[in-house]
Amino acid sequence: MKWVGFLLLAAACGGGGGGVGPLAAIEQGVVLGLVRADVPTPFNVDILNPLEADAAVEELGGPGGPFAPGVGLLPGIVAEGEEFSLRVEFTPTGPGAHAGEIHLRFVAGKKEREVVLKLAATVETPTLMLLTPTLAFPPTLVGEQVTLDARVRNSNVLTPVAVTAMSAFPAGFTSTFQPRTLFPGDTITVRVTYEPLSTGDHDFFVSFANGVGAALNMRVTAGSATWVPEQVTDFGTVPLTNGETDWLEVEVPPDAISLSIEARTFSAATPGLLAFEGPGGKIYENEQATGLFLWTPGSEGVFSATLPESDVPAVQLVPGGGTYRFRLFLWGGSASSFDVRAIVENRLGAVADEGAIDLNVFLAPGLSIASPSTDTKLQAVLLRVDDIFQQIGLQLGDVDYYQLADAAYNSVSGGEFAQLLEESSVASSVRMNVFFVQSSLGGGTLGVAATLPGPKLNGTGVSGVMVDYDFDNAAAVGQVTAHEIGHYLGLYHTTESDGSHDIILDTAECPASGTNAVCTTPGGGYVMHWQYIGQTLPGLSAGQAHVVLAHPLVDPVPPGLSGLSALAQKRVPELAYVELPPGFCGTCAKHK
Repeated sequence: MKWVGFLLLAAACGGGGGGVGPLAAIEQGVVLGLVRADVPTPFNVDILNPLEADAAVEELGGPGGPFAPGVGLLPGIVAEGEEFSLRVEFTPTGPGAHAGEIHLRFVAGKKEREVVLKLAATVETPTLMLLTPTLAFPPTLVGEQVTLDARVRNSNVLTPVAVTAMSAFPAGFTSTFQPRTLFPGDTITVRVTYEPLSTGDHDFFVSFANGVGAALNMRVTAGSATWVPEQVTDFGTVPLTNGETDWLEVEVPPDAISLSIEARTFSAATPGLLAFEGPGGKIYENEQATGLFLWTPGSEGVFSATLPESDVPAVQLVPGGGTYRFRLFLWGGSASSFDVRAIVENRLGAVADEGAIDLNVFLAPGLSIASPSTDTKLQAVLLRVDDIFQQIGLQLGDVDYYQLADAAYNSVSGGEFAQLLEESSVASSVRMNVFFVQSSLGGGTLGVAATLPGPKLNGTGVSGVMVDYDFDNAAAVGQVTAHEIGHYLGLYHTTESDGSHDIILDTAECPASGTNAVCTTPGGGYVMHWQYIGQTLPGLSAGQAHVVLAHPLVDPVPPGLSGLSALAQKRVPELAYVELPPGFCGTCAKHK
């Protein structure tokens, strides 16, 4: 007994002896074992000459089922006592066990003897294994993307299998499928991306065709979130009658975290809030201006207000959503109409515990920052802003840079401030606009926000904040920048210079300067204290986060981007601190 390739030869019994004419046949068993299913398998059978003389060998009858001798090998001559190596080819006709016979006749003079090859093989059953029988996408916002991997493996030992096709997906789904032959043990990975075009659920099957058996059916489940991050109700041009608008209504869904009202006059007129009511007759502001809701009259013809503006329970959205209505009036100046819109920010479960804010950064020409994205100081400034806001789950997102051409914006006076902010009209996206200049309002102000809270608008005289960049200390400039952004997003000073306090319940009531029993460090460590409070990273309270994360300029964090912002992941060294004088904020808290 011996192996030939992967062939086990098994000698069978047979008759013997001398004499003339046919001798008893010899049976020889040959078992191939497991063979490929996709192509013929050739192998050799060594057969000993059963006659005691040189002999001719020929085939008796036709092919033995799926087994056939190689072409041109028979008839042949085999010397006495030698082996004859017969090439045999097995052609699979289907998976499973196969058997057949090849009959050979050896002839030497008047002697002859038959050898019967009893052949057997097991054909591998071609199979593919679906490693992801279900592809389950999480609830996804309209316009956002989630990508999952579908995987199919060739689980065979010998046989390659081609994955020939993948059935079509409905709208909103795309895949990276390409036909491919998988060798044994190989896996094909298909990336499937879900980007819902509208709200709704999906539950369907897609199949992988392979040409060797039944298609593999994979279930796909997906649902778009029943909420959208932001919905805008544009009331268009609303006429004024005796300086007042009629009631304007907006539907607020259960997942809302804020409702913002914006009005614009395109003139020097000043809009104001006349009345503001929520579901169930809840009064936020009344026509006598004695409601608990705090608002700032319009500036540069633009009015903006956001509910909630604090963590005070009486001025929160009504749980469960409903109809809100409001009226506006002409606080000052002359106008016959307002352009009005309402912005509702929604988060799943009406919970906002993180967010991202994109920036448009405008650079005065005198700063000579040729390459903003790689400028060490500028990136350190932005990193400081990110570090401060990361403490409440707000991270800096994308940043676009714009170079200001007018040298008048190197040193900006009070009369030029609104014109500077109007330069935001050139930005390609509506974002938080930050203007870095050499000198702000004559040099006595390190930073100023145009209004509180600011609108989600570019190109107006209140569209952004201005920061004096002309300090060597990058972290200090970043701290001033974060302070002014905080104003724009709706935060007052935790403590004013006269000792009065903000409208946030959970901020400690610190003195205007120095320390007291509840504020053992100057300013209580708050970035929104009216004074610069030194070198330690300043923070914000949970109540302040409640306001900031609800502003329309703050977006949900895209899937997979929670944690450190891209800016924080590519940190640049901070520059050393220098002390700054107190009183850097130029924003006034105006209301009613």
